Amino acid sequence: MMSSGKKTIANSKPASGREKNVTRISRPKLLVDEVIRSLRTMIVEGRVLPGERLSENALAAELGVSTTPVREAIALLRKEGLVTVQPQSGTYVFELQPGELGQLCELRFALEPAAVQLALEDPSSTLADKLAAIVQDMELAFSEGRVRDYLALDTAFHEAIIEAASNPYISNAYALIGAKMAALRNRLGQDQHHMEKSKREHGQIAEAIRLRDLGLAAQILVRHIARKEGSYWEHLDPDNPQRLINLAGG
Repeated sequence: MMSSGKKTIANSKPASGREKNVTRISRPKLLVDEVIRSLRTMIVEGRVLPGERLSENALAAELGVSTTPVREAIALLRKEGLVTVQPQSGTYVFELQPGELGQLCELRFALEPAAVQLALEDPSSTLADKLAAIVQDMELAFSEGRVRDYLALDTAFHEAIIEAASNPYISNAYALIGAKMAALRNRLGQDQHHMEKSKREHGQIAEAIRLRDLGLAAQILVRHIARKEGSYWEHLDPDNPQRLINLAGG
């Protein structure tokens, strides 16, 4: 279970020794976009903890901006599910709710196989080459023990599939969960057994797409999303743990 403690982000180094490592921003044209990118990275990479309270004033000071772009950025990150706003209480880093991971996976079931199909229907698609390159980088990162790099490549693999669909509606739907899934990978996906199976399945998906075998690619992809081995499974719906297995045809 994730901690539900409410801690306020501070400018000083936390007692645990955990560094925020926030880079100050130099005021580009699209300041809000830069603030969003910085805050999203903080959350995705786990520099702030689940349930941690985010102070607009402290964040503005760390980023070297006013509170206005921070407030606007928080509003947009709320739409991505990365933060929750509690009236008269404050803004907090999201915490995974019971059954929520299952719901995220159900949306991925709909989007990712459809994106693969659209990519394979396009004779000019370069998806197979892109995935092969990512898988190669994943294998190297895994062998060298670069966990954070491996998990970032995991995210890049699935984003490449979505982008290959060349369908803005699929891309927009995935954008609602993409950053949250990336954050969850960093929180939950570091189990060695999970990563080893993940690496193998990414290779199998890439190979099936290279062979233009839609049925096989979709089958492995859905099983990969719903796979019960590893540290993700304990966060699925505790009242109906069989639900995703059934949806995945397991």
